[in-house]
Amino acid sequence: MDYRFLDQGDEKLLELSELPTRDGLAVALRTTGYDPEADEVVELALCDLDGNVLFCQKVRPQNVESWAAGEQSGGLGPADVRDAPELYQFEEQISELFGNAPVVVALHGDFAKAMVEAGWVSLPDYPSFDLTERFCAAHSTADSPLQPATAASLQGIAGYYGEDAPAGGTAGEAALLARCYRRFVEEQSRQRADKGSAYWEAYEQRLAEEARHDAAALERERVQALKNMRVSALLWLCAAAVFYNLAVQMAVRGGEVSLSVMVAAVAVFFTYKWIRSLYLMYKLHKGRSAR
Repeated sequence: MDYRFLDQGDEKLLELSELPTRDGLAVALRTTGYDPEADEVVELALCDLDGNVLFCQKVRPQNVESWAAGEQSGGLGPADVRDAPELYQFEEQISELFGNAPVVVALHGDFAKAMVEAGWVSLPDYPSFDLTERFCAAHSTADSPLQPATAASLQGIAGYYGEDAPAGGTAGEAALLARCYRRFVEEQSRQRADKGSAYWEAYEQRLAEEARHDAAALERERVQALKNMRVSALLWLCAAAVFYNLAVQMAVRGGEVSLSVMVAAVAVFFTYKWIRSLYLMYKLHKGRSAR
């Protein structure tokens, strides 16, 4: 597949070019299948972004007893992991590696997370980078040059960046993921640099102007809301006074008690609305003082 860089816009370019390239974690795994609810991990490898292996272990599924030893399992069958430990036995080590990483790179991030957690391993919250999703969003193909790519394999991504096919099984795949991720960030950085300092100075000025415009619009909305609140407060106060007076008149003249109580309750309600209007006016004034 012939891939070409697709500019996603300045904001996204800045975000992706500033991704961490040190101390991250690359995740590769082999499973009994592709269903996180029914399949399990049979091998897990974790590398840092320099390709150093931090963890690599074959594991025995807890519930799946038989599966076809195909591509998804890396050729591992039930006999190959019969005597291996189960994944949850390494929970502390795995969770620590995930928790300490500024970014966790996987070929398919959600799938990798779901499969690891299906092995009774509780993972902390971590910043995830889905290599396939991000690469496709940032690249187009020859048949759709202005649209994000719809699919990409690790081999295709590696070929685009001039990286050799993975060697060394699951650990080799994790190392290749790390290299492709770093190449991705470097590519974003090059595209950012190619636009030049003058372009980014103009971009910053445009953002500052937009921020000033937004602030001015927000202030106009605040002033109008304050005017509306003042009118509402006056109306609520007048309504409360009218109903309080009516309740007093009915009580003095010996009117029906239940009706007097109802009128007084309405007056109390209007008083509450008046007080709330005053409170909201105070909040609006306070917001202006804070700015």
